[in-house]
Amino acid sequence: MSDVSKTTINLPVDLKKELKKMAIDEETSLSGLIIKMIEEGYEKRTQTKFSSED
Repeated sequence: MSDVSKTTINLPVDLKKELKKMAIDEETSLSGLIIKMIEEGYEKRTQTKFSSED
């Protein structure tokens, strides 16, 4: 990931705690986990969009 853009989001405190625990379990950073989750969600949404147009 050579090109990155920094952004700020507001998360509920409890959600952030749970995401931090997940990141630790997956041996990654909170940022890395969130990027992975966004990419997975994006991929799922775009696949669903294209498959429903068939």
